[in-house]
Amino acid sequence: MARGHQVGLHGLTHRRAFELDRPAFRAALRDGKALLEDLSGRAVVGYRAPEWSLRGPAEDWWEELAELGFAYDSSRAPLALLGDPRRPTRAHRLPGGLWELPPPVLWSGPVRSPLWGWGLRVLPFGLLRRALEDLALADAGTPLVLHPWELDEGQPALPGASFGHRFAHGAGLRGHGDRLRDLWRGFRLISLEAWLADA
Repeated sequence: MARGHQVGLHGLTHRRAFELDRPAFRAALRDGKALLEDLSGRAVVGYRAPEWSLRGPAEDWWEELAELGFAYDSSRAPLALLGDPRRPTRAHRLPGGLWELPPPVLWSGPVRSPLWGWGLRVLPFGLLRRALEDLALADAGTPLVLHPWELDEGQPALPGASFGHRFAHGAGLRGHGDRLRDLWRGFRLISLEAWLADA
């Protein structure tokens, strides 16, 4: 945190929001926020549900976040498989003042690709660099998503995982750290909290 990093909540057990009932979801938010604040000594104002799972029966559960003191959420992906391609792709405020910061995507309409995970690992470098430049020029408040395991080239295969999960977790891992350094070269990255302070 001394280098400007912030801590956000990603859940206590990595269960998808829609697998819980709403009271259990609220309790997990409350308890997770309190635990991280106790450990870090700082306010936790950001949340991202596992697998962007504020969808289906949990579509409007972002209301719980505002009531518990979160300032932003990044749990509703504008993609068909993980959410709804009709959702906004840029930062916007929800009723009650909570900021929604959607994860970045490429292209428009129903055919979209994530600008994170396998998208950052396998799509052409020039295409990705232009997309990141466009976001930077627009000062879009877009979260950059990186899982620590994506920098582990030697991770074991997931036993019993579907082809989709194996692809999402394994494609393009070799050299991904160097590729990310090249993709982000020249950009000034700031925390989402810092972006919100100026929004």
